[in-house]
Amino acid sequence: MTQYETEEQQLEAIKNWWKQNGTAVITGAVLAIGALGGWRGWDWYQETQAGDASDAFAVVQELLQTGDIQSFHKQSESLRTRYSSTPYAVLTALQEAKEQAGNGNLAAAAESLHWVIGHSDQVPVQDIARLRLARVLIADHKPDEANTVIDHDFPESYASLVHEIRGDILVAKGEVGQAKQAYDEALESVHARGVEFLKMKRDDLGS
Repeated sequence: MTQYETEEQQLEAIKNWWKQNGTAVITGAVLAIGALGGWRGWDWYQETQAGDASDAFAVVQELLQTGDIQSFHKQSESLRTRYSSTPYAVLTALQEAKEQAGNGNLAAAAESLHWVIGHSDQVPVQDIARLRLARVLIADHKPDEANTVIDHDFPESYASLVHEIRGDILVAKGEVGQAKQAYDEALESVHARGVEFLKMKRDDLGS
């Protein structure tokens, strides 16, 4: 969806970086630990089972693409349980949340996004999860919870999205005047396509 474009681009960049550099990062970490701890480095490498996590992630992607949603959720849960410290688990949880929200399972989507925020060690991924979680909570008629989630120091590149979400929260709470201001601020700082949808929401509130 266009309102998620900035988030999707950020996530895609992270995924591409990991595909290109993940093996080198793991290998470097193994060598560094091996130099300090000898055989412990190899034990650490075996315990992380990075290769198995990558294979599990590939299986999850295939299930999602083929539409086998029941198996997708089952394998996603397994990946999260067995490889929770890997980026593969975090990316899978983001995909799972998107699928859950798309099918109206908002409570499950919120749970998946909370998991991402708690388990990812990458700030950009946490920010993406927070933005999506706020939208899910608004859709689930929980604007106060959404407001708590969005009360965060986001990068300037997300300014328009943050203002727009604040506007959505204020609309949900019936605070139309403040919502107009939030949408106006979103329009002033917009950097992505989808501005037509944002303008439509603002125009619906009147002058």
